[in-house]
Amino acid sequence: MPPSEKHHLREVYRAARRDLSAEDQREHALAIADEVMKHLDDDAVVAAYLARDGEVDLESVIRRCWQQSIVVTVPVLSGREMRFAAYRCATPLEPNRFGIAEPSAGEREGPAPRRKEPAHPELVTPTVVLAPLVAFDGNGRRLGMGGGYYDRFFSAAPDAARIGIAHECQRAPALPATSSDVSLSAVVTENGWQSF
Repeated sequence: MPPSEKHHLREVYRAARRDLSAEDQREHALAIADEVMKHLDDDAVVAAYLARDGEVDLESVIRRCWQQSIVVTVPVLSGREMRFAAYRCATPLEPNRFGIAEPSAGEREGPAPRRKEPAHPELVTPTVVLAPLVAFDGNGRRLGMGGGYYDRFFSAAPDAARIGIAHECQRAPALPATSSDVSLSAVVTENGWQSF
């Protein structure tokens, strides 16, 4: 598919999710959280994301995981690589170069008094990845924002469950696949869970 067509699809489906009312956003997020929690084992390590631009808000999933002592991680970017850092209630956040909140490297006390040294987020490998997307189709294809971060991570961690999180209005009749695209294991919308 030519880049201009992907750009057009991104505009159409991003607008669709942004046009949802605040009430619809809340209802969808709660329905999706209920469905996701039915499928998580207690020993799962869950990669969530911090929503923006009309994405499904995973706050309810994150809080329920914390309550059940399920490890939660969120993406951190380093160059063209995406990894996942532990995310807890008190984790400090800062915007990355795309304006997306991620755990802050911050500073911590060093061995000498009053000395500060850089701290690095605690990196964790997830077993379940809840992935945002712009559009998806009935074959498990996912259209993201175009950076390839999730596809590269999925290729490097083939054993992780790849669960797309979306509003039903982001379902496309069909999406093209390229050699670098990695299909989803399942997708969850307000209408339920669909495995591929």
